[in-house]
Amino acid sequence: MGKDFSRSVKGQGGYTILEVIVALAVVGLALPLVLGGLSMAIKTTDRIYDRSVLFELAQSQLESIEGQSYSVNASGYSLITPPSGYSIQVSTAPAVTYTYASPLSTTTEETVQLVTVDVTGVRGNMAVSRYKVRE
Repeated sequence: MGKDFSRSVKGQGGYTILEVIVALAVVGLALPLVLGGLSMAIKTTDRIYDRSVLFELAQSQLESIEGQSYSVNASGYSLITPPSGYSIQVSTAPAVTYTYASPLSTTTEETVQLVTVDVTGVRGNMAVSRYKVRE
């Protein structure tokens, strides 16, 4: 008359201890791989961000120099203020070396110079160059 519960209990499948151990082992092996990949992705993103900041600072400094009067020495150019953790250095070099014959003056007025901006940041440095013409 009543239901026989012993039959339904025997028919139900459950997890054995071996299946649980295998599942935990798979998770234990996969978890470090996933976390390692995530860590590498974060580091790559940080490096890309820092490279972007370095490039933007170098470009901004070069644009600032472009608007300033021509200076024979790099110290004649004013620097922009970089954010904390970054530094900017400017160097100049004549773009063309002029050679004059003996009777002419030994002093030359360079008209084109190569301006190089070196930016050092949290995870590296970058150098960007551009020509500046005396007007």
